[in-house]
Amino acid sequence: MGIYFLIAFSICLFSYIFHTITHYFEFKGRKSSKKFKILCSGIIDLGHLAFIFMIVLDPVKMNIPYALLFGLLIGILGLVLFILAVKEKKGFYELSHLIKTGVYSKIRHPMYLGLILVYVGFPLAFGSILTLLSALIWVSLILLWKYWEEKELEEKFGKEYLSYRKRTIF
Repeated sequence: MGIYFLIAFSICLFSYIFHTITHYFEFKGRKSSKKFKILCSGIIDLGHLAFIFMIVLDPVKMNIPYALLFGLLIGILGLVLFILAVKEKKGFYELSHLIKTGVYSKIRHPMYLGLILVYVGFPLAFGSILTLLSALIWVSLILLWKYWEEKELEEKFGKEYLSYRKRTIF
């Protein structure tokens, strides 16, 4: 089971490194073609699938009291938040206006926050210790993406974004 976990981890890591590189180039002003964005989506989805396999195949399991309930609560909350954000934004693509309705009225980056909650909650729920520890990598990269995106949005929307940022969390 350990080798399959390492394969799943490697796929997840590749996906996140690839995603980070594409975010970096976007941050530096390089625009991607629609075909490349579709390819990116596929690679990112593969990484999410690999993360699920990591939870199941994790060779270091631990039974922590109340972790199942607490982890499921956090993970499901993250999943719901992510889905609501995608629905509100109508997909994953860049928009010409700032979204300030729905979950975006309270949270600037609900997709990122949702992913963080998923990456912490579900491994905790299933006692998958190595997968939970790997969340340190995924969360660090998500926070880097958030930083880059904040800079882009500030540059693109100026005072409107600064005002929005003061009224919202994360």
